[in-house]
Amino acid sequence: MPFAVDIQQIAPVIPVANVKDAIDWYQRALGFQSGYINRDDSDASGDSWNYALLENNAVQLHLSKIDAGDATLSSPGNCYLFVKDIRGLHKHLTEMQAGVGPLQAMPWGQLECWLHDPDGNRLVLSANEE
Repeated sequence: MPFAVDIQQIAPVIPVANVKDAIDWYQRALGFQSGYINRDDSDASGDSWNYALLENNAVQLHLSKIDAGDATLSSPGNCYLFVKDIRGLHKHLTEMQAGVGPLQAMPWGQLECWLHDPDGNRLVLSANEE
């Protein structure tokens, strides 16, 4: 019999070029609040912020600084964010000119739209169809 794994939470780690700028965008666009921020004072570029934990309710999103020459930025992140008021959020993102796509009714019963953060990470916003 396999071990019963009891996963309590999952937190995607999103690659970003600039942690400070990404925190600002995620706060304005999706209402995340900054929690833990890690700094590396030995960073020669002068940008010492290299990792951040953001929170919105019980959801965590981690931002990890990737250097411009790092190949991992050529393959950005992709994650689903399940929200309650998708129409209100879609309106907010449209007014913010965040490049959000149209709301679409999906065959699996969700209403979804998507956008990319400033680093090219694709964020799918999804809610139970109303």
